[in-house]
Amino acid sequence: MKSKVMEFINGALLLLNAAFVVSEFAALSFNVRPETPAPNFLPSPLNVTFRRGDLAVLICSVYNLGTKTVVWRRQEKSFPLTSGTMTVVADERIQIGHVDFKNQWDLMIKNVQPEDEGVYECQVASTNKHIRRMISLTVIDSRIEAPEISISEEQYVERGEPVTLHCNATGQHYTPDEIDWFRNGEKITSEKHNRIKLFKQLSIAQKTFTSILSIDKSSMEDNGVYVCRSSNMRIANTKVHVLNAETSNKKRGTYHDGYTNEQVSSGHMKSAASRIRELTFTYIFVFILQVFKY
Repeated sequence: MKSKVMEFINGALLLLNAAFVVSEFAALSFNVRPETPAPNFLPSPLNVTFRRGDLAVLICSVYNLGTKTVVWRRQEKSFPLTSGTMTVVADERIQIGHVDFKNQWDLMIKNVQPEDEGVYECQVASTNKHIRRMISLTVIDSRIEAPEISISEEQYVERGEPVTLHCNATGQHYTPDEIDWFRNGEKITSEKHNRIKLFKQLSIAQKTFTSILSIDKSSMEDNGVYVCRSSNMRIANTKVHVLNAETSNKKRGTYHDGYTNEQVSSGHMKSAASRIRELTFTYIFVFILQVFKY
């Protein structure tokens, strides 16, 4: 009888122990929470340009935002512009472009002005760290003209004299990256044309790229049409005439109504001779009349 009681007690204890183990395991499994993925930014432009008076839109798309808040601020200022969908600063031009259940948290600036230029931060506020995305805003005056390019005027030089051509290319929003030169359709490179030197000057403030083509001593092969082409595909051209002093080539500035000095002198001599002949014939005719009269 006692042995049966002991077996019953032992069995009960084993069941209780198993139930305890199972309950602990279940409690542990319920307490485990899966890791929440960190927010990240979807691709969007990091440099944007708008004209004065436009609606400027700075795009910020955040994935896995969860319960966190998107905050916009200017990089040089610590005070936020917006928090969530609320505008914090007293500027009626600023608001957030957001649709519920969308990833977009775009900063919108109405009637944007040049003083609004700068770097803006799209920031995800978190207790552990701040995730930021920098976007640069450029505001241009609506009166800015289209990109332009210009080149030196047509040149006449004697063989052996230097040749210098200037090409100025202006960008609308940014300075052109490069200027290429061509002569009679062939691209000019330092490898193929070692007598020709190319110099570059850059002005970021004026958005102007200047390229100077220089030849110390010109030769007859330097004759031709020169074309400069900017990286924004603007083109300008001019002509270079290399004159040989031993030939009858005429250099600009030595013409008189379409004739050279020699031609002008020859014309004067011919006209003087014709006047002498006219006077001679006149005297002879008068003399003959006098003879017949008597």
